[in-house]
Amino acid sequence: MNSCKLFYTSVGLVLAMFASATGTGWDDARSIAMAGSYTAVARGYDAIAFNPANLGLQDKPGTQVQLFAFGSTLNNNSFSMSDYERYNGTYLSESDKREILSKIPSEGLKFRGNSAASALAFTFGPIAVSTTVEAAGTGTLSKDIVDLAFFGNKIGETISIDNADAEGLAHVDLNLAYGRRIKSYDWGDLSAGVNLKYIYGIASIDVSESNGSATTQVDGIDADGSILVRSATGGSGFGLDVGVAATYRKDWVFSAGLKNLVSSISWNKNAKETEYTFEVVSLTAETAGDDSTVVSDEVERSVGSFSTSLAPQVNLGAAYTIGKFLLASDLKFGLKDKAGVSTTPEISIGSEFHQFSFMPLRAGVSFGGVHGTSLGLGGGFALSSFYVDLAWASSGTLLPSFGRGLTLAISSGLRF
Repeated sequence: MNSCKLFYTSVGLVLAMFASATGTGWDDARSIAMAGSYTAVARGYDAIAFNPANLGLQDKPGTQVQLFAFGSTLNNNSFSMSDYERYNGTYLSESDKREILSKIPSEGLKFRGNSAASALAFTFGPIAVSTTVEAAGTGTLSKDIVDLAFFGNKIGETISIDNADAEGLAHVDLNLAYGRRIKSYDWGDLSAGVNLKYIYGIASIDVSESNGSATTQVDGIDADGSILVRSATGGSGFGLDVGVAATYRKDWVFSAGLKNLVSSISWNKNAKETEYTFEVVSLTAETAGDDSTVVSDEVERSVGSFSTSLAPQVNLGAAYTIGKFLLASDLKFGLKDKAGVSTTPEISIGSEFHQFSFMPLRAGVSFGGVHGTSLGLGGGFALSSFYVDLAWASSGTLLPSFGRGLTLAISSGLRF
């Protein structure tokens, strides 16, 4: 059981902490500061991650050059920063252990990590080009394993690790987006857009099957289980994003985008399945060193190639501008629950204030989705054509010290 526990813990933590995002704007500091309320706000190359139809709006920028952008987020479903500060390095009493265990839901301790990096994106009127390095990771550790670590196994008690899993994906997207006004009305304009992307797969890992249990008998611990991992270190594919957007009486913008309407990545480099199995018979302190007590095996099989897809996601947004104040709201949800995307709807409200044109201030709140309740804060600095934006966001709370994760982002570029 110790080797199995170590494996699951390592996979979950590494994927969650290393991951780098799924093309939903994790590297856009302006979006993060507004808690993701950006679908109707994004312009230029920023629109690629939300809705390419925004490139066809009348207020689209002229020429833009992105210098760099980076964002990263890490969160879990159980513990906050205040929990870490409270328990880290201290002696844990039985009541402390039970309180920690009570914070983990029945589905287990889940980790998620996302981030993204891009540089030298360009906007030329209705056309935008960008290259983005993206990845996402999730990992789940069975609650029973934490229970075992804290309290041990009682005679006759069986623990299960069946719901432990992990998934990770890293890729580079080469995007070419175009938006065009397709109709003008008395009340405003209607535009449509499309983004075509070539996807270069860096790595894929997925725990496709896992099962196992351990039972404490009078004469020792009996356990068995298996883990099936599918992985690859290279591949390629394509993707398609589409959307529509409309303006209404100049002050309103409505935007609807569908990310990854079509996508496919064929993994053909080092594509394999690895099955880990273990069996423990009457394990005690005296028999721990006996090779016949703990038997494990690792079988690796080449699978030639396999295909995966990026999770489709719907982005709906509205934005209203009055004077120096911008108010925006979004509704997002994935059509599949995969690393970096959740089928749980996310609702957000964000704002931007331009009291000083060279120093915008931003804030927003969101509920649901990958992060649950979240608070976003940030600002920017602009000097002539140069700009830089910074952002921070909590995860799981509106109070930073009680959050179960955080997001940081920085982006910079030139507007001409």
